[in-house]
Amino acid sequence: MFTRVCKAETVAEGGMRLVIADNHLIVLAWPDNGEIRAFQGVCPHSNAPLNEAEFDGTVLVCPIHRWTWDLNSGAPLEPQESALAEYPVKVEDGVVYIDTEGIEPLFAAP
Repeated sequence: MFTRVCKAETVAEGGMRLVIADNHLIVLAWPDNGEIRAFQGVCPHSNAPLNEAEFDGTVLVCPIHRWTWDLNSGAPLEPQESALAEYPVKVEDGVVYIDTEGIEPLFAAP
């Protein structure tokens, strides 16, 4: 079931923001030359919220230990440790909806 999270205009191309859908903290990002995508909003390394993460339009950088991910795919860049869980997204009439059903954040092995 898709949950309304925000208006699409609140996410600029090359930008990101954190939203909450069904008690999931989610990074909503619009990578450069891509489309809006949604990934878990906590670091798989430290479980810290990614609300202060850096995003350059492609790469998300965790502010705590500088782990990085490509937000076109959620794939880990450095270290090659853990991907970010991705949530289905749809945009209808300028509103962003996210489906959290059956998706849980991924975590790196301790």
